[in-house]
This record gives sequence, structure tokens and C-alpha cells, in this order.
Amino acid sequence: MALALLVAGLVTVFVLAGLRQDDKARTRERAALLSSLRARETVMEQALVATNDERQALRQLVLGDMTPLHRHFGQKLNDGFGFEFVYITDARGRVVYSSERGEQNELRAYSWIRPAIERALADGQKAALSGVVATDDAAGLMVARPFDEKVEGLDLAQPLVAITVDIIDPEFLRMVGAPASLEEVELIHRPLHGGREAGVFIPNLYDGSEAELVWRGAHPGSKMLWTLMPAAAVLASLLAVLFLVLMIRARRMAADLVASEAKARELAARDYLTGLLNRGAFIEALDAAIARRRNGETLALLFVDLDDFKVINDSAGHAAGDDLLRAFARRTEEALGEGSVVARFGGDEFVAMVPCRNDADLDHAVERLFRELAPPVLLEQGGDLSLSACVGAARLPRDAATGAELMRLADVALYRAKADGTGLYRRFEPGFDAERIEHRRIETELAAALDKREITLVYQPQVDVESERVVGFEALARWDHPTQGRLLPGAFLAVAETSRLMGRFDAYVLRMALMEARALPEVTLSVNMSALNLRQGAIFGMVVTALAETGFNPARLEIEITESAILDAASDGQEALQKLRDMGVRIALDDFGTGHASLVHLRRFPITKIKIDKSFILNMATDRDASAIVEYVIRLGRSLGITLTAEGVETREQLRFLRAFGAQQAQGYLFAPPLPLAAAIAMLERQSVAQAGVAAAGVAATGAAVSGPS
Repeated sequence: MALALLVAGLVTVFVLAGLRQDDKARTRERAALLSSLRARETVMEQALVATNDERQALRQLVLGDMTPLHRHFGQKLNDGFGFEFVYITDARGRVVYSSERGEQNELRAYSWIRPAIERALADGQKAALSGVVATDDAAGLMVARPFDEKVEGLDLAQPLVAITVDIIDPEFLRMVGAPASLEEVELIHRPLHGGREAGVFIPNLYDGSEAELVWRGAHPGSKMLWTLMPAAAVLASLLAVLFLVLMIRARRMAADLVASEAKARELAARDYLTGLLNRGAFIEALDAAIARRRNGETLALLFVDLDDFKVINDSAGHAAGDDLLRAFARRTEEALGEGSVVARFGGDEFVAMVPCRNDADLDHAVERLFRELAPPVLLEQGGDLSLSACVGAARLPRDAATGAELMRLADVALYRAKADGTGLYRRFEPGFDAERIEHRRIETELAAALDKREITLVYQPQVDVESERVVGFEALARWDHPTQGRLLPGAFLAVAETSRLMGRFDAYVLRMALMEARALPEVTLSVNMSALNLRQGAIFGMVVTALAETGFNPARLEIEITESAILDAASDGQEALQKLRDMGVRIALDDFGTGHASLVHLRRFPITKIKIDKSFILNMATDRDASAIVEYVIRLGRSLGITLTAEGVETREQLRFLRAFGAQQAQGYLFAPPLPLAAAIAMLERQSVAQAGVAAAGVAATGAAVSGPS
């Protein structure tokens, strides 16, 4: 019995020694393989830094000069380093430059890389990011590095991100396995846990899951055991016992691995911040719910978007934004109740699947959600924030028959709710889709109109109230549409403001106005600028660039910003206005009285002029309140040293009121409608001739008085 135990002990020692050698070999191989992969990432990072002159790249992007950018960046990384795909995106993941296998403007391979970029940007990635991106179709080693530099005048969310991808193919795997003498290295996109022993799991940036690198290792311990096989045959019975023990252990390990895999699948299906389902898991749940739906059952899909989330993130910080998202997720699940499924698609975009019998059930569910969102959210950092959202809903089978179409129509309804305001709910109606199609048509045609120079300008004079002398002109945009004729801003400006075109539109109008107004000497030129450019802080770079290109005198330029835009402006916008004022550019507050600003609040902005909205001027003669408001604003503005301009003056009676109140300037159809440039020039020339005549008459009268009868 003692001998049997001794033999069994010796066999056990040999077996364990062999297994330990194999484990050590695998550990060394794993470390060597990961080190080789990291070395390749380092080479890619260094190549990306070496070839990307950020200032030069940003300058070329601003100018749209993509050919030299491609030659010195994308093509160089492809030809010199063998990196197949090179991109530059903005901070929201929109591609502004692409090179695939050395070909500029190619985006055929970007679809399997894009989710990794979007996830990194949604996570607020600020440093360089590198790792493997793997799908069923392709795999690559990706390095993404945010630009350190920023530039004014670029209508993109900054910082920009430079990305390069090296395709993981057999040659790549042979190269990373060579330093460790590893053979048959493979990348498995969807690994089966408990598979090959020689393997290492690495994060998959595509969806946050794991991929696996496997190879054929050396197994020195196993080789040693095989040399002992003749002696081991004598101990077969003992090995059988040992095998039985190992089998029991293996079963336990297998059970643990199954539980671990189930936990990993659960984590992979969840949003890391809120614990809700992520996009992929929700779509699977939606398709499954539709498949098991019985006839007559109604299923509603809600798209939910937080109001002003970006403003909160920028002003209160990302930690406060995270608190807000977690609170929203918790309250939404509580409000919609059991049977509903809530997910986060990314950023502040949420979606919910709600079973309901009819529209009344759906409306009650949304009402519960709004009630649940009403109380302020207490922040971990202290203080609280209000929480509101817009909701768009679509119903199955009434609106759609598939999950994909249901999501699209709910998104259309959300778009309508956001267009109408904040904290609103809209059920999908067929007309919404038509409106969105019309919106897209206008956006496309407006982009073409800017290229074809179909946007023209007219100029409405601004006059001195006392002398009625022209002291300035306001430049107003018109669209000479090829089939619809001349369109006023009301027909297209709202579309521009909700699309990527607003920055380009403002830059176009500003530059054209400055070029043309050089023919309008000695008067002020007023140009309207969008609230979007003020909120993004792009207004300063846009104005400076236009002034430099046209040589226009900054002291003659007046930038008009709406009252609501001023109130929504972040610190960047306020700083931009101050820098413009320091250059001599004047700042006018347009449509005063239509928002919620007060002159006291506006003292922190460098406002030089207030334009009183025409709705007050129109009712001055008949509405005592309107008259009192106009008089109060004029008197208070004058006390602060701010010029007051009344808009929409159409009658002499209105002008008499304004003179009595002390307003300095006015504009409206009483003096002239918006004029073509040639008519505005002629108006100034007539004024100049008239002034010269008056001056001459005055000189003659003075001379006659001096040389009168003796």
C-alpha cells in the first residue's frame, strides 16, 4: 500500500511538473505575444504622430485642400508603413477625411471600424486609443489619437481624431508571433471559452466584447511526460484513478466556465454607465418580442432624447452629466414599469419598448414618464439639475410591421417633438415623414445653392431718427431658387439651423456682405449671425477670416445676435463677442423683447446696440403697454450708453413717438424696403448730393448776411 502510494506520488509529481512547465511556457508565450502586439501599436502611434502635422492638417481642412493632406498623411501611412486605412473624424465620429488602401475618399471599410470610434467618442475619450477591432467580416489593429490642436472657423466638433488601421491578416499574425516563435497564430472574433489552451483574450473595441488570439505552443512539459510513457504504462491503474480525479475537477471547471460565460454575455449586453441594455441587445429583444406577438396586441416604441444635455455637460461637467444619465435611466424604468424594456443607444439617446392596448395606454405611460422626470436630480458633487426630455413614439402594427421600420418612425416622431420645443411628446403621424423628406430636400438644395451662388443679398437702410439720414444698412439674405423664384429666409433658414449648413451659410453671407458693402462708404453694415455659431464659439474665427479676406474696416461692421442666442451663450460665446468688440466690431442685440433677457443681464455682454422688435413698434399707437415698454427700453438703454434702433417703422406717427422717446435709429418700410446693392448705392449718392446742396445753401446764406447793405 505504501509502495502504491509512493508510485502514485511520483507519477503525480511528474505529471504536475509537466503541467507546470506547460503553464510557464504558455505564460511566457502570452506575454511575448501581447508584447509584440503592443510593440506594433507603438509603431502605429509613432507613425501617426510622425506623419500628422496637426496644424497643417487643420489648415488644409479649413481650406478644403484635401490633396496635399492625402499625400502627406493617408498615402504616406499606406505606402511607407503598410497601414491600409486612415481616417480623420470630428469629435462626434463624422468622417472628414478618409484613405483606404491609399485611395482618397473611400469609405467602404469604415462600417466595421465606425462602432469602435463612436464608442470611444461617446465615452469621452481624450487620450490615444488603440486595440483590436474584429467582426465576422474583417479585423484590424486600430490606433486613434485626438488632435492636440484646434482651429477657429472649422464647422466641426473638435478635437478632431486621427485614426489608422492595420489589417490583421495571416502575414500580420505571422509577424506578431515571430518574436516568440509562435506558429499558427489565429484571431477568433467570437471565442468559445474553454477551447484551445494556448490562447489570450483581448478587448474587442468593436462592441466591447472579447476576441481571442490562439496559437500552437511548445508544450515542453507534455513532451517530458511522453518520454515517461513506458514507465507510466505499468502504473495504468493508478493513472486511471488520477484521471477520474481530473475528470471531476474538469467538470467543475466547465461548470464555472459556463457560469462565467453567461455573466460575460450579460455584461456585454449592458450599457456600462446606466446598466440598461445596449443597442445590440435591445434590437434582439425587440425582434424577439415582435416574433412572439399575438394578433391584436400592440407594441409601442419610444425614442427619448434629453433636452439640452450638451449644454449641461459643457457647463456642469461630465460627472454631472453622468449623474443625470443614471437618474434618467432609473426613473424611466420605474415609470414604464414591468413588461417594458429600456435601453441606451449612446450619449443622451434612449429607447423603450412598451406593451400597450391602445393609444390611451401609450399616452398614460408617457405621462408617467414625464411625472417621474419632473423632480430635480441631486448630484453627487452637490446641487441639483432639472431633467426633461422629448419623446417620439411609433406603434406596431399600426405604423410599422418590422422592428427596423418601427425604430425609424419613432425617430421621425422624436425629430418632430424636438423641432416643436422641449419636454414634448409626439406620436408618429404619416405627415411627419413627409415633413422630414421635405426638410431633407430643402437642405440638399440649399447646399447646392451655396455652391451655385444662388444666395443673394439685399440691404435695408437704417436711418437717424432726427435727421432721417441713412447711417447704416442691414444685409438680408434671399434665395433665388431656380424653380420657385426668390425665397425669403423664413422658407429655408430654419432648415439651415438644424443641419450642418448653418456655419457655412453664415460664412457665405458674411463674406459676400463685406465684399459688396465696400461700395457703401461711411455707413455701418449689419450682418445677422446664427445662435449656433455663438454657442460653439466659432463666430470669432468666422468674422476675423472674412475681414482679412475682404479688407473691410472692422469699425464699420455690426454683428446682430438674437436675444435668445445671447442668453444661451456659454463662456466661449461670451469670450468670442468680447474679442470682436476689442477689434472694433459692434454687437447688436436683435429682436429685443421677444425672449427673456433684461438690460441688467446684458451688461455682462459687450452690446453696443439694441434693436426693439417690430411687434412693439406696430402697436405703439394703440397699445399703452407697448408704448410704455418702448419708452422704458429706450430711456434705460440711453442711460447705459447703448444705441436703440426701432425695427418695422411704417408710419410717420410711429416715427413721432420714437423721436419723443429719444430713440436714435429706425428702419422700416417708411424709409425703404430691402434694396438691391445698386439701389442702396444710389440712395447714398442722392443723400450725399442733397447734403452738399444744403451745405452750399448754408454757405451762400452766410455770405449774403455778411455782405448785406451798408
